[in-house]
Amino acid sequence: MAEQSYDIIVIGGGVGGYTSALRAAEGGVSVVLVEGGHIGGTCLNVGCIPTKALLESCRVARTAAKAGEFGVTVGEVGTLPEKMVARSRSIVETLRKGVEDELTRAGVTVVRGMARLVSSGEVEVRTATGDVSLKAESIVIATGSSWVSLPGIEIDGRHVITSDHALTLEHVPRNLVIVGGGAIGCEFAEIYSALGTQVTVIEMMEHILPTEDAELAKRLEAALKRKGIKIMTGSKVAGIDKRDGGVEVAVGGGATLEAGQVLMSIGRAPNVAGLGLEDVGVRLSGKSIETDDGMRTNVPGILAVGDVTGKWLLAHVALAQGVVAGRNVCGGSAVMDYRAVPRCVYTHPELAAVGLTEAEAAARGMRVKVHRVRLGRVGRALTLGETFGLAKIVYEEETGKIAGFHVLGPHASELLSEVSLAIRKSVTVGELAEVIHPHPTLSELVWECVDGAARQRGTKP
Repeated sequence: MAEQSYDIIVIGGGVGGYTSALRAAEGGVSVVLVEGGHIGGTCLNVGCIPTKALLESCRVARTAAKAGEFGVTVGEVGTLPEKMVARSRSIVETLRKGVEDELTRAGVTVVRGMARLVSSGEVEVRTATGDVSLKAESIVIATGSSWVSLPGIEIDGRHVITSDHALTLEHVPRNLVIVGGGAIGCEFAEIYSALGTQVTVIEMMEHILPTEDAELAKRLEAALKRKGIKIMTGSKVAGIDKRDGGVEVAVGGGATLEAGQVLMSIGRAPNVAGLGLEDVGVRLSGKSIETDDGMRTNVPGILAVGDVTGKWLLAHVALAQGVVAGRNVCGGSAVMDYRAVPRCVYTHPELAAVGLTEAEAAARGMRVKVHRVRLGRVGRALTLGETFGLAKIVYEEETGKIAGFHVLGPHASELLSEVSLAIRKSVTVGELAEVIHPHPTLSELVWECVDGAARQRGTKP
């Protein structure tokens, strides 16, 4: 077996993995990255990027369909799934090549294969040309996560699919049942509905996006229903009967649904099987690798980042963890701060949030107040023809410090960054209200919220 030695081994080439590798390489150490599939992982190849590309195509189609409202005439509006997919794949390939080139420029060696830990300083990699032994002082595990299904229901890629399969748009069914009303479920409901599919979303909780603000989630639910998307909340799938022509979905309470396919979107599980974690004593917390805020595991020299840690299954969190791990393997003392993690759902309208909901703050015993602003108050929203929406700022009653921000509206995801910074730096609503926001922009929605909250507190004249 061939042997190679490096300072750092990174297992997994997704966002968390390649970020760890790049940051470590900046520290002047030798780095090898092991990846069995495409560089970029789930996010770049079958997640964030291709999904948002398809959603943008659908948004353009919906906008074109109402061009008359803007005094513009267009011909008949339709969708071309093949071209939509080709565009999304082109974007993926461009970004993937960019990451690969960046790794090359940084001097990171990429080994294609499947890795297994042999010890705290050695990894065995099975490649297409034979096994390779890699040795290093530090190892970063960044193996990501995979979709899970309901007990007894197999994901076969034909009758029961995941978003990975759905991205190809190879088969656009007349009817589609989506199990799970989280971010991915809602986004694919939007995509397939725009293509003419009758979509039904089944969510076991009382509203879609159950971890987000209930008021805004229910407003988004109403918006999706107006597009013809059926949503069954407080419902569970009892079973799925596969047939040649499609599937029959049994829902608790005796209801049945006929569909061409079922898209399973109930969650993901960390990829830990086959890594040899038990052989080297890496401790798990449930099904995830346990780490401290420096991304270190209980085994000296072994770190973990991304979905495999079970913290937040979001690409931008994996990136932030990769930065921390990359610094720490070079002798740094960086730590993660999860207080202000942005969450975005790219439906139309978008739902985005950072920090705590009112309910979460109350559960922690915090005394908070909320100030709401309707989207129609902002001039830019009217010029866009997008007035359906609402923003909410959650702040501490005594101090005025911002605890959370939640917004439903166009480009809502672009409005979070300044509030994320405000939460990280313990900024008050009054202090943020002193920042001049450009007019007319959607960012004024943030200002309207914090200014109103400051007046509510009596801290503004």
